[in-house]
Amino acid sequence: MKRAFVFFLLSVIITFNCFSQSTKDVIIEFTNVVPRGGPVYLTIFSNAEEFRKEEPKYMYDLGDSGAVVSRVVTLPLGDYVISGFQDANNNKDMDYNLLGIPRESVAISNYNGRGIPTKNFDRQKVTVTAATDKISVGLFKF
Repeated sequence: MKRAFVFFLLSVIITFNCFSQSTKDVIIEFTNVVPRGGPVYLTIFSNAEEFRKEEPKYMYDLGDSGAVVSRVVTLPLGDYVISGFQDANNNKDMDYNLLGIPRESVAISNYNGRGIPTKNFDRQKVTVTAATDKISVGLFKF
């Protein structure tokens, strides 16, 4: 009898975990895009190490069809830094000047265009929960 109860309890727990929502479709949009000013690249970092090394977990080309571009991305629930840039010269790389300041428009979550964004994952992160539908990030020129 005890084995049957334990087996039943484990079955319920496994079934609950299988059907619980562990991913979410999220619309990620960039505003302040220069139409036909070069493709916008979306990068998503899932932890501080990826962010520090500038090795994103996900990267997408969103095009440059309007002042706002977006993409639906399926993400596991958790914390992310959303960033991107508009590639004005179409070389698929972010270009910097001699001082390390970006030459192209840059977007990063929790950055409002004032000052220089930090390389602190915890300060720039956004949290994707079951209630998250859209994350909007603005492109800014330095």
